[in-house]
Amino acid sequence: MVIDEDILLENGAEINEYKAGQIIFYEGSMPKYYYQIRSGLVKLNTYRDDGSEFIHSLPSAGHCFSETFLHYEVPYCINAECLNDSIIIKQGKSDFMKMLDRNKDLMQNLLRHNAERMFYRHKMLTTMSVNAPSHRIYKVLEFLKAHHKITEPFKFVVPFSRQQIANLTGLRVETVIRTVKKLEQENLVKICEGRICL
Repeated sequence: MVIDEDILLENGAEINEYKAGQIIFYEGSMPKYYYQIRSGLVKLNTYRDDGSEFIHSLPSAGHCFSETFLHYEVPYCINAECLNDSIIIKQGKSDFMKMLDRNKDLMQNLLRHNAERMFYRHKMLTTMSVNAPSHRIYKVLEFLKAHHKITEPFKFVVPFSRQQIANLTGLRVETVIRTVKKLEQENLVKICEGRICL
């Protein structure tokens, strides 16, 4: 949890329930809220001119998202959509800023969280710069496994579909399917009840 829920609620936040597929905000809209996920999974994405999707990140329970936009007066350059039924704590921008001004420890927590995300994004960008699909996909899966602090072989069940992996890596879903089969033949991944295990 980035910021304790009780602190948020004491400072004007509200709890909202969202259905799978529901849009939280659209690209081009102005940032008005701090969002923190109590339960569920959110995708932050953009759509390319050809209609294909690129997923920037998939924040889950305990994480906040898009709060950096509150410090910069520009519209969102991403969309936020719930991937499953989610409960999200939402706090208005003004209340959020006042709360941070009164409590420097909260700002430190937020900065640590942002530093972790920046590390993740830079690692992902480095991985995305590799052209070989097998290397790109395996490195993304390996990084996700390390992020979840799982070290045993084949104990990490990738929580994403092949389509979501394609959207995360900028590859076509057919390429991901072929590459995962190749990685399985090389004993780098296993398929466990249809899910990828690393």
